[in-house]
Amino acid sequence: MNIQKKSHDPKSDKKTVVLSPTVVVLATYVLLLLSKLVDVTLINRDNEYLSVVILQMMIFLIPAAVWCRFSGDRYMRSLRLRPFRADAILLIAASAVLMISGGVLISMLVGGLDNLSAQNFTLYDTFVSKDDGSVPIKLYLILAYAALPAVCEEFVYRGILCREYERGGVLRAVLLSSLFFGMLHFNLRNLPVYLFAGVILSLTMYATRSVFGAMLAHFLYNLFGLFGQPYVSTFYRLTGSTALFVFVVGFLFLLSATVFCAQAARLYRLYLYKNHSADYRLPLIKKREERRASYVEVLAKPTAIASVAVYVIALVITLF
Repeated sequence: MNIQKKSHDPKSDKKTVVLSPTVVVLATYVLLLLSKLVDVTLINRDNEYLSVVILQMMIFLIPAAVWCRFSGDRYMRSLRLRPFRADAILLIAASAVLMISGGVLISMLVGGLDNLSAQNFTLYDTFVSKDDGSVPIKLYLILAYAALPAVCEEFVYRGILCREYERGGVLRAVLLSSLFFGMLHFNLRNLPVYLFAGVILSLTMYATRSVFGAMLAHFLYNLFGLFGQPYVSTFYRLTGSTALFVFVVGFLFLLSATVFCAQAARLYRLYLYKNHSADYRLPLIKKREERRASYVEVLAKPTAIASVAVYVIALVITLF
């Protein structure tokens, strides 16, 4: 649960404190902030590539593993770590295109066309991809900058956080997990892009009822960031018209959004036909006032406040 409680055990006469899941968020933020310093020491070293992989696993998997371990033996079963349906592929593909096209449009709004000209894909504004064109390096980039972040981030932010925040409703789970996911990237200018991506990934997870569905969509999105981003600015230069460029990207956005919504509706009709439960395991907060208060309660937790503080510190470090 996201709410701290103290329960009295009459047998042991001890009090048990249930931690807020923002402790996992705080742990990933702190480890990621520390990795900024470590990343500087890796420049021009032979083990740089392997170190980036190891650091990512430490940043996400260690806090997640500790949280799951102390949440009970059956906790992992509640995280939707199940295969997605084969007929959900179209929805997942539409999700990736929706994030890409929506991200381009939002980037234009918050940073202009210059925001689309980045040649190197950057993780968390810390790890910069370096492509020399060779096949081994491209395979490494796919692993370290596309596959691994998709798996680690989705496990924490869609698997654990959405599961924990569902007591206040799915909307709360989507919004709060997306907020912490957006802040994870330590980039204020692109925060709206990451918030949008977080919402779409959360909706993908709920529509497919599988964290693996969100992982695949996230992987496709990262692949575009790695290898497709430079072609966006090239396409704009070829069109020679901002209006035409926005029209084409906007058309892709509307088309992918339509396909995504249609496929989600089809999947939910199928779940209803097969009498599948909503699969929201925790008792929901029914009163609207309590649901509203639950947002404030989560964000007022010491670990949530500390997470925001780490985010601000990371932004300051980036400026210098």
